[in-house]
Amino acid sequence: MEPAIIMKKEKAKHKIKDHFLSQEIFSLELEKNTEILKTTPKPAPDNLSAYYDSSEYLSHQKNGATFFMKSYFLSKKIMLLFKKRIISKLFYKPGKALDIGSGTGDFLFALKKKGWEVAGVEPAKQAREKARALGIYHFQSIKKCSPQEFDLITFWHSLEHVYSLGETIKDTAAALKKGGRLIVACPNYKSWDAEYYKKNWAAWDVPRHLRHFSPKSLKIILEPIGFEQTNVKPMFLDALYISILSEKIKKSKTPFFKGIFFGIISNLNGLFHGNFSSQIYIFRKKIN
Repeated sequence: MEPAIIMKKEKAKHKIKDHFLSQEIFSLELEKNTEILKTTPKPAPDNLSAYYDSSEYLSHQKNGATFFMKSYFLSKKIMLLFKKRIISKLFYKPGKALDIGSGTGDFLFALKKKGWEVAGVEPAKQAREKARALGIYHFQSIKKCSPQEFDLITFWHSLEHVYSLGETIKDTAAALKKGGRLIVACPNYKSWDAEYYKKNWAAWDVPRHLRHFSPKSLKIILEPIGFEQTNVKPMFLDALYISILSEKIKKSKTPFFKGIFFGIISNLNGLFHGNFSSQIYIFRKKIN
């Protein structure tokens, strides 16, 4: 079930190719009221896992051999420090946390070492097994969580992957305590690098990304059901990473150097306009 908002649809903004795996072509359909772009056609649930079936899908890996893969995992470690800092400023003592799309469990393991009680939801079996090796418990779905069970629920680049957005948001709201925090990190299709690379912007990542959010989208969806947005933070490294991948899609002869250059430009633009390649949105579930 999608959010209870009347959706006005416009023509597709781009025809986007799945450069990562299938080479299939998808369209982006705008829901005007939410500013969400939907990937169409939407793969059937039973077929979706096939679009992740690659050893090069880094989010489900622990390490890599190439320079680019090593750079990715280094940036992942840096981002983990950044995430922990955000959590330490939001909570004065450990609580109970749920990470949706928990991958190999690094974030939850870091919280666990800080005294948090943690759990994850991760559909990918390979990634889930790596997280379990760290002692991370997994729910089959958010529906299995008890009402108002968690102090913190996070979607680190995972909300764009969920199959049923409305249902996921509803279940998340039910599982979060009053006064609890919801953190969503996702690409911003209104960023400078998205506008620059257009159909070659790597963060489209269709059809794995089923939806694409503007800076206003989450407020539009979450505020009517009892959330208030308390902060928005940039993800500076994402602009560099996405720009490098976008240069590879364009078959640039120097994708790393050009990607770094245009990623820096995107970040500088974000500093002036508050509109970054990827952003972290922090919400609080209202008590009343």
